[in-house]
Amino acid sequence: MGLEWEEEIVDPIERKVFEALSDPRWDFRTVEGIGKATNLNATQVLSVLSKHPDLVRESSIPDRYGNRLYTLRSRPVRSQEKLALARAFVIKSLR
Repeated sequence: MGLEWEEEIVDPIERKVFEALSDPRWDFRTVEGIGKATNLNATQVLSVLSKHPDLVRESSIPDRYGNRLYTLRSRPVRSQEKLALARAFVIKSLR
């Protein structure tokens, strides 16, 4: 898993967000989770995420509570994510 963001991100606040996203304990993070890990508010976190669409991707499937999930674009799409996307597609198709 490459960390190409380390060379590009120099702002200390932005680095906190990317460090939280690169935490190996999590495949995806919510805005709230990133905020908790960085002591930043949701507006600050969202600002950083939206500023770097080339480095961050949003999951097409929210968490079980409906929260948006984010990860580094450099992380591979895992089979669990593909399965969740396929499951959501099938469920929508059956409605």
